[in-house]
Amino acid sequence: MGPYHYDCPASILDLLGPPGNEYAAKWREACRARLALTSRRKPRPGDMLVLAEPLTFTDGQSERSFRVVQSGRKTILRRMNDGMGVKISKLMSRAWTIVPAPTAPSAP
Repeated sequence: MGPYHYDCPASILDLLGPPGNEYAAKWREACRARLALTSRRKPRPGDMLVLAEPLTFTDGQSERSFRVVQSGRKTILRRMNDGMGVKISKLMSRAWTIVPAPTAPSAP
């Protein structure tokens, strides 16, 4: 038995000495991997978010790419194939990349 949550803060992990066994080493590695995912910048309106793996929604549609849009005070994701607004649980803990919004050309 041991810890099974991987949300230990970096400040605590940095205080720990060498791991005492393989389980402790793997747990710390998983905590660091989660920290790397959750410390990324959040997607901004106009960005395209691309998941590492396709996600299948309750309507049967599978999608990897989403447009980030502002809807009032909320930031939402829209599937690229049909524009449907979706929610993705634990988004910051998932593997994804951001394709930034294109910038407007500057005037000469």
